[in-house]
Amino acid sequence: MNLTTFSAEVKNVFMISAGVFIAQAVFSSITPFLPSLLLEMGTKSDIALWSSLIYAANFITTGIMAPLWGAISDRYGKKPMMARAGFGMGVAYLLMSYAKTPMQLFLLRALNGAFSGYIPAAVTFVAATSSTENLSQNISLVNAASAVGSIIGPLLGGISAKFLGVRRSLILGSIVLFIAGALPYATGVLEPLGGDRKGLSIKDSIAQTLKNRQLLLIFTTGFLMQGAIMAILPTLNLVMQNLAPQNAEFYTGLVFSIIGISTAIASPIVGRLTSIPLTTLYRASLLGSSLLTALQGFANSISSLLILRFIFGFFNAAMTIACNVLIAKNGSSSTHGSSFGVYNGIISLGLVFGSTYSGIMGNRFGLAYSFFASASMFFAAFLISFFIKEPASSED
Repeated sequence: MNLTTFSAEVKNVFMISAGVFIAQAVFSSITPFLPSLLLEMGTKSDIALWSSLIYAANFITTGIMAPLWGAISDRYGKKPMMARAGFGMGVAYLLMSYAKTPMQLFLLRALNGAFSGYIPAAVTFVAATSSTENLSQNISLVNAASAVGSIIGPLLGGISAKFLGVRRSLILGSIVLFIAGALPYATGVLEPLGGDRKGLSIKDSIAQTLKNRQLLLIFTTGFLMQGAIMAILPTLNLVMQNLAPQNAEFYTGLVFSIIGISTAIASPIVGRLTSIPLTTLYRASLLGSSLLTALQGFANSISSLLILRFIFGFFNAAMTIACNVLIAKNGSSSTHGSSFGVYNGIISLGLVFGSTYSGIMGNRFGLAYSFFASASMFFAAFLISFFIKEPASSED
C-alpha cells in the first residue's frame, strides 16, 4: 500500500501533522479548565469526585470504542475516521458549553470519549501511507506536532478562559475541531485505495490483531507505559504545593509544559535514528524513563524536578515513537487500523489504572511514592520488552 509519489507522502505527513497540532492544542487547552465549569454550575459538594469522574468518563469510553473505530478504518479508510473524530468531538464540545449539571457534563465527556481518536487515526494514517524507509521519521513528525500542541494549548486555554470564559472557550474549541476534521479533505491528502479492505469483517479484523503475540506484548508494554505517564499527574500539584506553596499552580503548569518542549525537540532526532534496532531503542527508553521517574521522587527543589522532567521528555519521545513503529511493523498492512485501535483502547484503560495505582501508593506511603509507582510500571514494561522481537520489515 504505497503512495504514487514521494511528494504526496511529504504533503500527507505535513498536513496530517497540522491537524494533529490543532487538535492537541484544543484538547490541552480545554481539559484543565473543566473543573472550573463545575464551580460555575454551583457544585459545592463532592467536587473532587465529580472532577475525577468527568476525566475518567472520557478514558473509559475511548477504551471501549477505539478498537471498533480502528477496525472500521481498515474497511473504509483512515481519512473518514479523522473526520468522524473531529466532527464528533466538535459536537460534544459544543454541547458541553451548554451543560447545566455535573451529570450532564459527565455524560457529554463520555460522549466525547466515544467519538475521540483523532490523533490515533492520524498516526494510523501516516503508518499506512508511509514508505518503510520513512516510517520512523514520519511518525516522529506527528509526535512532535502533538507535543507542540500540548505546549501551546494550556497557554491558549488560560488566555481564552480568562477573556471568554470556559463555556465560550468550549464553543471556540468546537469550531477548531470541526476545522481539524475537515482538514484531510480540504487539503487533499491522499490515501491509497489499494488493498483488500473488504477482506475481513470488523470482528475478524480485531480478532486477527488479538491473535498476534508480538502485538499483544507491545500492547502490554504500552498499557504500562501510559499508566506510568499518567501516574504522577493526579498528585503533581500536591507535590508543587509542598515545594513552592506560593506559586504551585504556575510551577505545575511549567512542569507539564517542559516535557512537551523536550519531546518536541527530541522527536525529529529520534525519527532519524534508523541505525539503532527498534527494540533496543524501546528498551533503552523504557529503562531510562524508569530511572528518571524514580529520581523525581527524590527531588527536593523545583529546579531539580524541572531538569529531570526535561530530560524525561527525550526518553518519552523515543519510547512513544518506537512503540508506534513497532506496532506498524508487526501488524499486517491490511489491519493497521485494528492494530492501532486495539492499542489505543488498551492504553486508555492504562491511564485509568495508572492514576488509580499511584493514587493509592501516594495516599498510603507519601506523595513521593506516586513517582516510585510510575517508575515500577516503566520497569515492568522494560522487562516485558525483552520478549518483543525485532521486526524485519512491515508486512504487506
